[in-house]
Amino acid sequence: MRRLARRAVVVALVMVGVGGSALFAAGVGGVVFLDKNHNGALDSGETGVSGAVVSDGLNVVRTDDAGRFSLPDNNGARFVFLSTPNGMKPSAGWYRAVAEGGSYVFPLETRDESGPLVFAQLSDIHYAPDPEAFSRAFADREMAFLPNGTLDGLVAEINPLAPDFVILTGDIIANAKGPELDEVKSWFTTMDDGFVSRFTVPVYEAMGNHDEVRDPAVDKAVYEDHFGPTYYSFNVKGTHCVVLDLHQLQGTSQIYSLSAAELDWLRRDLALVGANAPILVFCHEPTPDWAQTPENAALWDLLAGSNITALLNGHWHTNFVLREEPFYELTSGAVCGSWWEGPNPDGTGFGYRIYEMSRGRLASTWRTVGANVVSFTSPTAAALTWTDRLVASVWGEAASAAYCWDGGANVTIDVASNGLWSTAAGNLNVATLPSGYHTLTITFSMTSGGPIVGRQAFYVFVPGLSLSDFIDHPEVFQGKMVGTTALEVRAVMGADISATDGTKTIIVAKFPLSVAKGDRVSVVGMYRATSADPIKAFDLIFSVKLAK
Repeated sequence: MRRLARRAVVVALVMVGVGGSALFAAGVGGVVFLDKNHNGALDSGETGVSGAVVSDGLNVVRTDDAGRFSLPDNNGARFVFLSTPNGMKPSAGWYRAVAEGGSYVFPLETRDESGPLVFAQLSDIHYAPDPEAFSRAFADREMAFLPNGTLDGLVAEINPLAPDFVILTGDIIANAKGPELDEVKSWFTTMDDGFVSRFTVPVYEAMGNHDEVRDPAVDKAVYEDHFGPTYYSFNVKGTHCVVLDLHQLQGTSQIYSLSAAELDWLRRDLALVGANAPILVFCHEPTPDWAQTPENAALWDLLAGSNITALLNGHWHTNFVLREEPFYELTSGAVCGSWWEGPNPDGTGFGYRIYEMSRGRLASTWRTVGANVVSFTSPTAAALTWTDRLVASVWGEAASAAYCWDGGANVTIDVASNGLWSTAAGNLNVATLPSGYHTLTITFSMTSGGPIVGRQAFYVFVPGLSLSDFIDHPEVFQGKMVGTTALEVRAVMGADISATDGTKTIIVAKFPLSVAKGDRVSVVGMYRATSADPIKAFDLIFSVKLAK
């Protein structure tokens, strides 16, 4: 049985004295202490941890100078849990099942918190052992790939990375709705004892819609038996991490909303977070799927008002940045792809997402299990006009990267490595491509091993707009990116040129290529209506000399 200390453990205190006084007053209470000899017991000479945050799912308190805490009565509490402090890790689990008269001990050990925060997100595993079992979970789906090879690959790839933690963002099992309860329990047991327990770093879980039994008499109990509280928080390397549960039963129907009690807990939890601490929030469902409830409306306001760093979720089996404001929201692809029928709906393979947080900046890449393939972050649109941004990454260190359209000339692009993966980023110029379907190919030249190539197809649409359109409608174009298909050079004036499309003539300042009168050029840039050079091409890629 996995992680016995993390399960529903109640420890009765028989010692007196952290600092020589009674540990806590009568009632629900306990102590958080530094377990210097790593034996899980509070021994003489070991000191309490002051300022640690402990909760019962509603009340949130800090430990006193001796590490003691006391919680008000809460008849609805199922767990007492610790929000693990920065610089420490639990040596005997971070939660305890509530028991009458119980006393709750949380031993901690110090941990190295140097370097950036690195963690892995595993979403939507949808575990069932075989196609027959899977068909009992989803009558309309047919498992084509067995999960065990992918799960083994996850453990084999992630453990050597030694991330700060792994988080499973819901739908851990195939579906708790259809199969018999005993079968659901067996799937949770397999995922708990046969998968999660194999990781050598802390593992956290968020509940998914398919992890909840649609029987009010059972509800979340099976999940809680294995993974504890369905909402909680923890701290690591100066970052406050919050895990939310957005599932409520109304009879046997499920809605995606947090409860009033969870909302109250979250307000109290966030009130204790330092003003400058990054905050990462994890849940299963993306915000567009949240139910229209007063609690969810208040949650949105709370997250926006708390200036969270990111909201990270799953559920859609697709890698997509949903928003940048009022907070960054990213939904990650699924471990199981399209429910073990094939790759994710966005074309990515069975895999997981790796994140790095450094100096408050969150970066990530998708990693396909057992293969090093290019992960495209941008462009996100299927149709491109004039320009877009190319951002792609590959696992390992790349010495250089270049891209081309339709097998044409390569364009070198900037590439940087963070020690885990390499990211290539740069501007695209599609103004000179004919409207229609085109293939973008990027090639990473790795410092070891052969090149890694990725391809994406796009539709390019070049609007038939002229310089007159830009000049006559500044309310539309001013301060925005525009492009010209072809301009004829009228005059060369040192580094500047004048050029026309037959409707208007403009000055192009500091044109970077050698041209002569009569040559044809294309320029993409920011349109500035009142400037002497109205199209500001701020990247060399935006200035093109066309063939005659």
